[in-house]
Amino acid sequence: MHIKSDNKILFCSFVYAENNYQDRRALWDDLCKHKCFIQDRPWVVLGDFNSALSMDDYLVGPSTVPVGMREFYDCVQHNQLSDVKSHGLRFTWNQKPKNGVGVLKKIDRVMSNTQLLDLFPDAYVFYHPYRVSDHSPCILNLFPFNHNRPKPFKFANFLASKGGFIPCVAKEWAKEIPGKTMFSVVKKLSALKSPLRRLLFDQGNLHNRVKEVRLKLDAIQKAIDDNPLDLVLRDSEARCIQEFNTVSYDEECFLKQKSKAEWLAAGDSNTKFFHNCVKMRNACKKNSQYSRCSWKLVAWERCLWCSGFTLLELFGYSGQCKQVGE
Repeated sequence: MHIKSDNKILFCSFVYAENNYQDRRALWDDLCKHKCFIQDRPWVVLGDFNSALSMDDYLVGPSTVPVGMREFYDCVQHNQLSDVKSHGLRFTWNQKPKNGVGVLKKIDRVMSNTQLLDLFPDAYVFYHPYRVSDHSPCILNLFPFNHNRPKPFKFANFLASKGGFIPCVAKEWAKEIPGKTMFSVVKKLSALKSPLRRLLFDQGNLHNRVKEVRLKLDAIQKAIDDNPLDLVLRDSEARCIQEFNTVSYDEECFLKQKSKAEWLAAGDSNTKFFHNCVKMRNACKKNSQYSRCSWKLVAWERCLWCSGFTLLELFGYSGQCKQVGE
């Protein structure tokens, strides 16, 4: 298995063993031979082994170690495998008779060599309840913790209107980078990502800022309504309105840019988003056509009224025409 995200390679063997211990010997031999191919590379072996590994894997077990268990143990020791740390159920197989408590064993397991545990130190297995089945499903988690990776860089257009944008770009562009011109440009653009991310972070959450300034403006205007002659409140209102216009413009630019990106991603993919946009555009076209038609009728009536001639002359009547209103 090749994990492209981290460029890691591991070997995985899925096992379904026979019920009879004599038939399982061929499987143990194959696993031992496969160990020669694996060598020191990461390896995980998981599945239904149809055999317990120790006496602790039984709820009610035999007084002596069975032959099948001993052969399974020798195979695990030869391949240098060990159980991956687990959570959930302890016994992974159950037999449900009509009367009595039944039989509980641990015959499904996930084992690995030390190389895999070195490569994935946080790996663990979770054994889920078996519900209506007689086996417990298990899930191997190789990456249980989400590593904080930087998100892909996206430039917000409204940053170009901020005071810190020009100095930020000028500082990075003034650096000397040896090499071809295109190489220098690419390196400078790449170096701009970090300062532009900080500049965007300094702007805070645009939507929350708009809400906060709107509530602040509402409170000030309510206070002015109670005390209209307070000059301090008037000055505060003017500053708050200016701040509200600024944050509203930033939010509007951000949402416009986001909507364009969504249209580029899903606009021509025959999606529901595409058809809704088409319906809205058709509706806008109809409204504009109606408004143009009504405007033309009004203009035509005004033309007839202001010309001072009858409708007959307009249609080619050569006789004496009378002005409208005579």
